[in-house]
Amino acid sequence: MNWRLLALVSGLLPVALQASPGWANSSLNPSIEEMCEGLVVINDKIGATAAPGTAMGARMQTELSLSPAQYGALWSLMKLTPTPTCTKLY
Repeated sequence: MNWRLLALVSGLLPVALQASPGWANSSLNPSIEEMCEGLVVINDKIGATAAPGTAMGARMQTELSLSPAQYGALWSLMKLTPTPTCTKLY
């Protein structure tokens, strides 16, 4: 094994793994209010709910690539967010 190479990599690894500022011009994560807006449309237009354990909830979970626990946590967070749109979720 080349010890010089190992020493070099070991020295550079912490620098390579440091957090750096993102390059996005705007937030890539929608606000919780914006996420609730899409689900309220499902409630109002289709008359369905995307709650965990429902067919629409399973579809949303798949679309978002979340585990059942993750989708349940996201749903709870949205339901508990006191915004005009999120309080309409059912």
